[in-house]
Order: sequence, then C-alpha cells, then structure tokens
Amino acid sequence: MDSTFTPNYSQKFHCEFCDFKCSKLNDWKRHASTDKHKNRTNDSTFTPNIKSNVKKQSKIYICECGKKYKYDSGYFRHKKTCKETKEQEITSEKELIMMLLKDNNEFKNIMVEQHKSMMEIMKNGTHNTINSNNKTFNLQLFLNETCKDAINLSDFVNQVKVSINDLEETGKLGYAEGISKVFINNLNDIDFNIRPLHCSDSKREILYIKDNDEWIKDDDQKSFLTNAIKQVANKNIKQISEWQKLYPDYSDPDSKQNDKYMRIVLNSMSGSTKEESNKNYEKIVKNITKEVIIAKS
Repeated sequence: MDSTFTPNYSQKFHCEFCDFKCSKLNDWKRHASTDKHKNRTNDSTFTPNIKSNVKKQSKIYICECGKKYKYDSGYFRHKKTCKETKEQEITSEKELIMMLLKDNNEFKNIMVEQHKSMMEIMKNGTHNTINSNNKTFNLQLFLNETCKDAINLSDFVNQVKVSINDLEETGKLGYAEGISKVFINNLNDIDFNIRPLHCSDSKREILYIKDNDEWIKDDDQKSFLTNAIKQVANKNIKQISEWQKLYPDYSDPDSKQNDKYMRIVLNSMSGSTKEESNKNYEKIVKNITKEVIIAKS
C-alpha cells in the first residue's frame, strides 16, 4: 500500500525515506507510487503529525496483522517473526511451485510432440540423407590430392607474360578490366588442376592459395591475391617503355599517338587515391574469383 503524506507549511513535499522533495501534489503522488519509495517504506502506511513550522513528521508503521509501531526498528523486528507475514510468504511460495510444475508439464508435452515429429522426419528422410552424405564435397581431398601438383602463386606471377597488346587493351578497358584480362588469360593457359588458386565459396569469395608448396586460405583482405595483382600490373607498366620505342611521336601533343599514350599511362595506374586503388583491386579480385570457382557436383 502507498504512503500517505501531509505537506508542511512551506507547501513543500518531503519524503524522508528517499530524500525526495517537491512542491506539487501530482509530483508527490508520482513519487509515492514508485518501486523505490515502496521498497524503502516496505509498503507501510505512515501518517505524519501536523505541527506548525515543523518539517519532521512522526510515522506509524502498520503490519498486515494490525499491529502498529512508532519506530521502524520495532516494525522490522516484528516483521521477521510475524506469523501472518510468514503465512503469506508460504502461500506465495506454494503458488509459485504450482505454477512452475504446471509450466514444466506443458514443456514436457511440447518436447514429446517435437520428438515424435523428429522421429517421423528421420524415418522418412534416412535414405535421402545417406545419399546426400555420400556426395559431400571434400575440399581438403580436392586441394591436396586432385591439385597436389599446382604451382605456387609466386611462381605463376613470375611466368605471367604481358605484351604490348595487353598494355593497349588496358588503355582501352581501364585498369580493373585490363589487368583482370591479363591475369585471367594467363590462368587459362595452364590446366585447372595446376592453377595456384581456387575459390570454394563465390558469395563470400573464400580463396585458397598455393604458397610455399602448401594450400592456405587467403585472409579477408585477400592479401595474397592482391599482392599478385600488383605484381602483374607492374609488368604491364614496364611495357610502356617498349611501346614508346614503337611510337616515338607519342611525345608530340598534336599526334594521335600522344592521346593514346595518355590513356595508356592513366589506365595503367591503379588510381589517383588509395580509395580508388582499393576499389579497383576489389573489382579485379571479383573477376578472378569467378574464373576459379570449384565445381563441387
């Protein structure tokens, strides 16, 4: 039950239990209904004595059994031994136990029904499950046995060939598409089982790289493959000097070769900012990943 309070002459409401003060009755009622106030007053009702110009007010503590106490110490001491309070606690405990038993029984019924359903599913699906398990793809077996003769990624990069034609294609297609084409064309020149990288999950772009004669999983940043892409791109840039020898008038601003030269130089660079470079690397990774997906059927 909530506490009853009478304000002092200064029109201020003061709860000594919570050290709460206010000047409006609505604010006081709101405070008196809070759990904090009820817990501190232990749901007791206290009635203050009204005295002129006196802020402190006497309190009366009333137990469920009807006994009244002037001081909280006597009231709380009585609560510990009050039979009526104990009986209420026992009744509440009994109700809680009965409720838990009822919930437990309902839970058991649900579990029994679920077990029946699972048994039925297992009974009907056993044959299909066995067949499915027999067809499960073994990634480690594929990499270590089927692709045991694959070359290391570093060796692949060393043998990548970039021609002047590749350089000009990069000038036309742009950095991402041009370097992707160079990389993929060189991959297609070797047998599938000899390739230095394979993709086991196209959606998540999970790549396995052959490095130091061992298959390892590339990290989330695709560090191994990105490094290989950069090395192939550098080989493409080195072809620029060869192209200049073929077209010496490239330096003439009025020549057609000059326009072509400017496009080649621009598109041979990964980007003018780090953000642009990273986006281009990500595009190339996606393009290469599509070409090395493992067929698991």
